[in-house]
Amino acid sequence: MLDPKTLTSNQKFLLNLTIPALYLFPLLVVFFLPKNFGFGNHDLVPIGLTVGIFGLTMWIAGMACLGKSLAVLPGASSIVARGVYRFVRHPIYVGIVLTQLGLFSACGSVFGMIYLFVLVIPLNVIRARMEEQALLTKFGDRYRIYRDSTWF
Repeated sequence: MLDPKTLTSNQKFLLNLTIPALYLFPLLVVFFLPKNFGFGNHDLVPIGLTVGIFGLTMWIAGMACLGKSLAVLPGASSIVARGVYRFVRHPIYVGIVLTQLGLFSACGSVFGMIYLFVLVIPLNVIRARMEEQALLTKFGDRYRIYRDSTWF
């Protein structure tokens, strides 16, 4: 696995640009592609938009709760257990997935759905595992107790 401590400053800079771009890229592509709203089922559009708005809200709430602990690369500066983090350990990742799932469903984007399931979800799972390992290494039982009391 990638260890942020062993990366050069140029590698960290590149990853700090690349990872967020991987989340933005499919949104831009889907925006410009032809739409098949709700995959032909127009009842799916408001459901998708609702899921997307909920995901975006969770994403933003997670970022707000992290404050100065927010970073693109996995690290372990503190255990944040306030706000949405009382219930979910990785609300930003869950929020990203729900935002994209909802928007791609509403737009009826096969490309977006494939991108989400092939790249975004696996990337988020890998990042979550790396963060969890860093937190376990630094905080041990304190983190285990927190982890056991929350969902993903």
